Amino acid sequence: MAMKMTSVFVILSAILSVASIASALKSDFRPCTKKDYPVIIKDVLIDPEPVVSGDLVTFTVPAVATEELSEGTIVVTVSLYGFKVHTERDDLCGKTNCPIKGDFNLKSAQELPPFTPPGQYKLKFQVLDKNGNEQACASVGFAIVWRSSNQKAVVDVGTAADLIEYNPEVETM
Repeated sequence: MAMKMTSVFVILSAILSVASIASALKSDFRPCTKKDYPVIIKDVLIDPEPVVSGDLVTFTVPAVATEELSEGTIVVTVSLYGFKVHTERDDLCGKTNCPIKGDFNLKSAQELPPFTPPGQYKLKFQVLDKNGNEQACASVGFAIVWRSSNQKAVVDVGTAADLIEYNPEVETM
């Protein structure tokens, strides 16, 4: 009886562990504050999820502007376990057609370096007007993982060998 209870406990623990890992890999979107902004960020969509080191990741930000915004800046701050690791500033009108009013999407794609460390990241997304006043703010938590060993490597041996030029006059040992 004790052996059966131990087995059930181990199985339940394993299921709960897998469920908590899976939920940690799903993004966690939330507004920065309860403040009413003239631009409302509806979500931050991440593809793929989880993000894989060395792969292309796309962030799509659906939003709605309740007031017309003809220029501004997008500020994206990335943190790893609470430590700021990257900040990027872009022209709002370079990411969407200005002036904006009503529904619009901002989209950004980046290929991550293969040495990007795995872990729990947080992306803070802000829209500033031409005077630097915050018009929107939201954050999303997401995970970056290493490429699994069963996925195709970035360069396989056949591809690397094809890159070496064959010269029959050079002796090999």
